[in-house]
Amino acid sequence: MSDALQDYGPRELNLVWERPAGRVRPSATLRGFRDGLGVAVVVPVGDGRVLLAASGDDEEDDVVRLWDLVTGEQVGGPLRENSKQGGLVIAMVALPFAGGHTRLATAHYDEDDDGHVVYLWDTVTGEQVGGPLPGPECASNLVAVPTPDGRNLLAITPHDEEDVWLWDAATAERAVGPLSAPAGVDDPSAMTAVTLADGRTLLATAHGHGEGAVVCLWDPVTGELVQTLLCPHEDEGWPSGLAAVPLPDGRSVLALSFNDDDHETVRLWDVATGAPVGGPITGPGLHPVPMADGTTLLAIGSGLWDPASGRRIGDLGTNGVPAAVAAVPLPDGPTLLAGEVPSGAVWLWDPTTVEPPTEPEEVGWGGLVAPVTVPGGRTLLATRSDITVWLWDLRTGEAAGQLHTGDTDVLTAMAAAPLPDGRTVLVTGRRSGALQSWDLATGGLVGLLPPGRTSAIVTMVPITTPDGRVLIATGSHSGIIRLRDPETCETASDVFNRPDRPPLVLGCVPMPDGRTLLASSEATPARGGGKAVRLWDPATGLPVGAPFENHRHVEHLAAMPLADDRTLLAVRDFDGSIRVWDAGSRQLVGELTGGPMAVIAASGGHPLLAVTRRGAIELWDPLTCQWVGSRLLERPIKALAGVGSNLVVGCTDGLAVVDLVS
Repeated sequence: MSDALQDYGPRELNLVWERPAGRVRPSATLRGFRDGLGVAVVVPVGDGRVLLAASGDDEEDDVVRLWDLVTGEQVGGPLRENSKQGGLVIAMVALPFAGGHTRLATAHYDEDDDGHVVYLWDTVTGEQVGGPLPGPECASNLVAVPTPDGRNLLAITPHDEEDVWLWDAATAERAVGPLSAPAGVDDPSAMTAVTLADGRTLLATAHGHGEGAVVCLWDPVTGELVQTLLCPHEDEGWPSGLAAVPLPDGRSVLALSFNDDDHETVRLWDVATGAPVGGPITGPGLHPVPMADGTTLLAIGSGLWDPASGRRIGDLGTNGVPAAVAAVPLPDGPTLLAGEVPSGAVWLWDPTTVEPPTEPEEVGWGGLVAPVTVPGGRTLLATRSDITVWLWDLRTGEAAGQLHTGDTDVLTAMAAAPLPDGRTVLVTGRRSGALQSWDLATGGLVGLLPPGRTSAIVTMVPITTPDGRVLIATGSHSGIIRLRDPETCETASDVFNRPDRPPLVLGCVPMPDGRTLLASSEATPARGGGKAVRLWDPATGLPVGAPFENHRHVEHLAAMPLADDRTLLAVRDFDGSIRVWDAGSRQLVGELTGGPMAVIAASGGHPLLAVTRRGAIELWDPLTCQWVGSRLLERPIKALAGVGSNLVVGCTDGLAVVDLVS
């Protein structure tokens, strides 16, 4: 057995370059969210300080913690009733009081215990105030409403009730209610507090209606209905969120989001006139963002929007940061946005520092990357964005060309191969079944197999035959595996041609005897086979050895030749389980879990297996299946490819290369 890599100590990955360069850099990073971020809200605590109250996104993790936004550290102990689980936190609201004290209302859902409840907390002492209140079914039915006499009321539409009740946050006693919706409209599905030009603060409730939505404005002191606004729209779903935004001239704009399960649409209305402002805005999330200059913007989807005009005026950022979950105005600084990154951490960043993208939109990652070594030893990276292929220099990250396919048919597979005359071609497969071969030196089309000759190409890999030729093995949606000439794209061998189960993945497995075998999952080529991963001799089409059993839906194969004349084969299933097999003996070496994987060369030892998990790249010793290093990218990773000691990382918003430190 070759030396175990842990003998050489932990391994490090150095970021070589990323494109496009990350446009968001966090001002602070909060960690400790085991299952991701659930709900977050800003909490003023006096002396000009603000904290962020945040909960995890797990039914058993009902703990609410307070975080210092400057240090990124937790403040005080967690807020939990009598140290028992209170259920998933679905909403939180901060209610400021005189002297810097703040009440924090946390709404929980616990199917097995208390149902829907709201707890009130003193954020200075961490103590619960009063008994639990009836809780809402969703986050949009919990809102704080200030009154002219300095009180803060908590408006709640309790679960399984049609009316709105207001509670005094200082005493946890009922203050006003019930507020019953007018006839002909649905129960309230979203609420917010809105300040009018005359200084009054009203409670706004949104209701579904046959012609769109109705917004009712209520006096929170008397409970009287003051005004109704009809907000028509065109089949955009039901009201799901409501926010009020003050304008510099004293007016207010209401932003109402509609959800139809497939997408969210936000429409804006002037409260005083009921007139629409701008056109509809499509995107998830709806958060007012108070800016340092006194204005307030709206965070919707990936953009910042001017509520006075309904126009987009900025970006929230990239790096896979989702729609902001909270806007955090610092007392003497900018407003930061808080959002969860793929690692589960929470980033806080200044949206005014986000740079506009400098790369073409086609750089966006589409899930395919093909390393290509061209004459002269230069390595390029081919990536695609549905219909276009881009080339990048592995060493510098600079753009090295583009293949102008002139086709709207979606690319589904790519692989590179050298030709006998010294040229290197890139073969691309498409959803229509078409195949194209491209000369990477000129960008010209070399060979073409038109659509209709085969079904959709779903997988492709170069493989060396015993006579030294490099062919392209392709698998189609109908289950046919073929060996093709990389120059003409025509069939070069008919040993694989009988469909049975679609080959989800193909891979090359170099063996100690000098042969290169073809690995396929869930496929039965011409002779033999079953629903398992098998090795095949590309010269004969015959299976080699017994199958690798207990795999149901394979997504990736990776071969790792060792110095002791063995080859390991890593097989990853759709559920993230990875089994490492000895390709010769068919013995199971070990198991681990992770996302996309790749093999990376290590000096002074055998190859490492790189796998992804929650925005991080983890390095594993395949012989022992023990962790030997990692690097956190905090970006959604869709694919990996190993090129020597380099690891090519395909992300949702671009491309990156990391290198294994010797």
